[in-house]
Amino acid sequence: MLIAAGKIAEAKKFLWETAREIVGPDFQIPGIANQGDGGVRNYMYATMKPWERANLAGCCNGLAECFMKEGNLESALAWTEETRVLHKNSTFTSPKDLYDWIDFNLDFPALTEQIVRGMDISSQIYLRLGNTGSAVHRRWCANASTVNLPKTHQTSALKRYLNIGAMPMLIELRHPDPRVCAKAKVTNVELQVRGSWLKLDAKDPQKKMARFGFASFIWNKHLYVAGGRKDSLGPFYRDIMRLNLENPDTWEQLPPYPVPEARSSAFLGWSMLVKGDRAYLFTGRPEVDYFDLVSNAWGSFQTTYTATDEDIRCGITKLNSKWPYPGNYCTDATMQIINNKLYVFGGTHGKTNIGCNLFMALDLETKEWTRLSGFVMPPVDGDFTQPGPRKTPTSWPSPDGKRFHLLYGQCDREGAALSGELHGANRGYAFEDMWSWGIEEGSWKRERFMGNPPCPRSEHSTTYNEKLGKVFVFGGYHPSLPTDYADRTDRFAFSYYADTFMYDMPTSSNVAKRTRTADQAGIVAPKWKQVLTRGFPTYRCQAHLLTCPDTGRMYLYGGFTNKDFISGKKSYNSRSFHDIWELRVDIPGGHFEGVDLEEESRTAQAGPLQRCFNCGNAGRWKKCGGTCNGKAFFCSPDCLKEGWKDHKTMHHCRKAD
Repeated sequence: MLIAAGKIAEAKKFLWETAREIVGPDFQIPGIANQGDGGVRNYMYATMKPWERANLAGCCNGLAECFMKEGNLESALAWTEETRVLHKNSTFTSPKDLYDWIDFNLDFPALTEQIVRGMDISSQIYLRLGNTGSAVHRRWCANASTVNLPKTHQTSALKRYLNIGAMPMLIELRHPDPRVCAKAKVTNVELQVRGSWLKLDAKDPQKKMARFGFASFIWNKHLYVAGGRKDSLGPFYRDIMRLNLENPDTWEQLPPYPVPEARSSAFLGWSMLVKGDRAYLFTGRPEVDYFDLVSNAWGSFQTTYTATDEDIRCGITKLNSKWPYPGNYCTDATMQIINNKLYVFGGTHGKTNIGCNLFMALDLETKEWTRLSGFVMPPVDGDFTQPGPRKTPTSWPSPDGKRFHLLYGQCDREGAALSGELHGANRGYAFEDMWSWGIEEGSWKRERFMGNPPCPRSEHSTTYNEKLGKVFVFGGYHPSLPTDYADRTDRFAFSYYADTFMYDMPTSSNVAKRTRTADQAGIVAPKWKQVLTRGFPTYRCQAHLLTCPDTGRMYLYGGFTNKDFISGKKSYNSRSFHDIWELRVDIPGGHFEGVDLEEESRTAQAGPLQRCFNCGNAGRWKKCGGTCNGKAFFCSPDCLKEGWKDHKTMHHCRKAD
């Protein structure tokens, strides 16, 4: 009533005091919990009665509405995140540990209303900020999670918060949507930052470098790309190529990977990580390969592993106690080298398509493996204390080398259904979580999402920029978040992304602040920000975003997309990319100089035919000079040559006299 009457200050005071009565005077709210593991899990929230939970969620959502009306979107999002954390902790009270893809809700309609209300508020805020992916995801989850609830939950308040009328417009959006990002301006410096994508011109006359599923790294200002494939049917590569980033003219071929495919399987979904003058390659075999960056020669070494009783309980049987990866195979895992140890999380192996949560560490000095957590095969029940089984997540190290961070990924439930595995379903599940592993503590912590984060996704690209002290995320794919095309009456049961985000890593100066009043509440860091770019590479997954350790410059290479996300061409079902982009961000050290935002705005307008007709990239492209009168744009002579035949057929274009 106070909010409706415009009495925001009174409403905030009342809601804040009510929340403090529920949680007590010494409890920190919102922000990092002080009665749990410091992340999402919270002992007080997990033991609350349903009515206490509903009342506290109502306070959080009310405060979020107050801050939103005042224009303090950072604090508003912090309070809606508190509602999400409160709801997640109710899952921890279930009779058994549940996997994240299982919806769990207490049979208390007032709580259902508040859960959906929080998603409604956050969706509105994300849309205002131009974060279309998160706006659609929150709205879609609100609808999907309540459609099968009993009639007692289908209250008038719930229907109002669901705002079903907003869905048709939202799921027509792309992420980012050219109609939105072409005019994008930073309106909230706490949640947004300006950026720009610059396409580099690297010659690839035979289009051999168009690929996905490859490994890559940067060393000595050179980009290295190894393996991968051009299409789902091939060709499949086992080469290693190098490009000078200071003069990105021509790719140089280096000695190919020498291990036969019969021993190592296809060169797909692997990672290569640099330590010193070696790039290490782990394929799931006890033998670890490396590429010597000085001699340009391949080498390898044997590793050892001894299973403990606990390892055996977690799926490493006595018959296979010498090695944890069935079939000597591992793909689509995420890896990092931290303090001379190689960490490997998740992925698929010889006995699972769904993905696993096995977490291993290899000491590069002793050549010995240790199982840190997780299972070889996903068990029947979940485990709230660690990340669920998945493939294609991403990761990064903390600046102090004390934590391993993990973001998103998917559980391939469709693949599990086809192969008869547990947890199979008719659609995949994109995880909505972020975790960190404490190397000294030896335990996982589920982290909160503060600020303006990317929506859940898989096959995205992530890089930690050590010189900037920030993490950057680009693109990816959601297996079950739909995209509509009203003009073509088409619906796709998935989404591709081309949005960019930045995460401020924790430091001693940006830790969460303890709050005592409503006006102070919600100011918490580290946090996510969206990087607003008026032009952008094509919507894609399995691209690689990399940071040059010498210069701090960031580069995007390759990837894959469905043809319907790039142009009106009908001559193929999918597409892999061979383009290279540099990401520039308007922060100190972000190399933002020389960016013409107005020119980008003029040439990154809405509609697929106003992006490059051939590859779909949005940017400062030239109109076709033929008789079509500019119905298509092309980003380079190579794209003009490659896309000319389709453009000529579609638009009846011919070369002008």
